[in-house]
Amino acid sequence: MPTKLDAQKTRDAAIAQVDKNADDDWKRYALGFVAEVSGVLDDFTTDDLWDLGLIKPREPRALGPVMRRAAKRGLIATTGDFRASRYRNCAPLPVWAAA
Repeated sequence: MPTKLDAQKTRDAAIAQVDKNADDDWKRYALGFVAEVSGVLDDFTTDDLWDLGLIKPREPRALGPVMRRAAKRGLIATTGDFRASRYRNCAPLPVWAAA
């Protein structure tokens, strides 16, 4: 039976693969977009970024690694809250805010 650590390793490998395959120019653009939005909105989800005009890459999951990168750089932080996605069958999305 897989352990929590196994699941985390699988998740991290998938995120790394999506990030590796994403266009570097788009990743820089998206990181700048996140930084700009975080300075204007009190809080937001990735759905809000799409709604505000973030251009979708070939693989929209590439936004996940961008959000992690923004958090590691201290631009944003999770609030601990979640909201239902408007685009992913009501999947819970973390709510972010400026750090």
